[in-house]
Amino acid sequence: MESTTTLSTIDRTEELYADGDLQPALDMVRTLYGQTLTSTDRGRALALEAACLIQLERAEEAERLIAEIMKDEGDDHAFALAAGIEFSDLGEFMQAEVFLRNLCELDPASPVAWFNLAISLGREERYQEAAEAYTKCIAADVAFADAYLQRAYCLEMLEDLDGAVEMYHAYLDRVPDDDEAWKSLGIVESDRKKFDEAYEAFRRALDHTDQPEDVYFNWAITAVRRDDEEELERCITKLQDIDPEGWRTLLARADYEEAEEHIWPAWELLCEAFDRVLDDEDADEEDADEARGYVSAALLRFAARHDMREHAAEHILRIFEEGIFDSEVLEALEVLEGRLSNSAASFQVMLRSPHADRPRYLVYGVSADSPDEAGEIAITFEERCSGERWALHMIHQLTQPDEGRIGVYWRSHEYTRPPGA
Repeated sequence: MESTTTLSTIDRTEELYADGDLQPALDMVRTLYGQTLTSTDRGRALALEAACLIQLERAEEAERLIAEIMKDEGDDHAFALAAGIEFSDLGEFMQAEVFLRNLCELDPASPVAWFNLAISLGREERYQEAAEAYTKCIAADVAFADAYLQRAYCLEMLEDLDGAVEMYHAYLDRVPDDDEAWKSLGIVESDRKKFDEAYEAFRRALDHTDQPEDVYFNWAITAVRRDDEEELERCITKLQDIDPEGWRTLLARADYEEAEEHIWPAWELLCEAFDRVLDDEDADEEDADEARGYVSAALLRFAARHDMREHAAEHILRIFEEGIFDSEVLEALEVLEGRLSNSAASFQVMLRSPHADRPRYLVYGVSADSPDEAGEIAITFEERCSGERWALHMIHQLTQPDEGRIGVYWRSHEYTRPPGA
């Protein structure tokens, strides 16, 4: 039985760490020294202490701590699992991988070990390796339903849509009342242009959901792809019954107007949706971020399709002010603002903040004709974001020159030390 005091200390340490209060977090977790802890608590505490040291730029001390404790605890499966999960939750993926891979070697028949390794790899966007780890999890326990679902997501990211459909069906055979999984299956079937199958998946999602709005929205998108005006009108009617002013309703109506070649009415609906999601202060934070990114990308793509860059300018300015930079928005910005090139290579560009006392770091993915151009594109982009001119720290070329579009396609969160250091 875990003590309430131990749990509250660990939870409080996590809160301090998340707030960036690293030294207080380190001091807090060290109050557990001398106490009798479960294997799970010891694993979590080690990960928290080591992560604090790493972020405080005391990496060698963290390595010594891990090596010392692992001499006695390394073959304790519960300890290794808890440490690996905690490291992953804290974003220290290299350490998480070490612990979780060690556990998989110690106990290769453990589906939980493979599953948590796959989760951590997926967080790093290492989807191929994650998919392979989920396969090992399923081999260890064919009834481990969540492994099928998560593997389906990884295969989607790898653009293996046939494989993703197979995994969704395997999961839904085991959990047939999961409305979100039925909806996700419908989206993948739509991407495969298997429209009858997509419609059926959306019907099954509606059988199990008490929140049908997103199902009808994705059904409407599928109807647009199929050029199925009757089905699109039906979905729009359902959306208007649910929330006539909601962003999904507005976007579906914009799709309808665009299909009818009513460009300006469609643009006005997109602008209304954009203003609505950016001004909505009551939405759940995670849902609001997803909506802002989705609507922003839809508006920018529409502007690119219809050569409306000037009309999109004020919206682009607000996107930078609000920092809406998920992958779809960056891709849409690249299409709208970037130029085509026959010699575009992909570069990883690391920038350093202009503050010398406690420097911060950002990593950009940039397509450009040369390393110098890639660095300038990243610096200029960040200046638009923060109003500060960050310095170039490092450039690494990832791909050979080929046809492509010049611009930013990826931007990291801020780091307190250079990633990989």
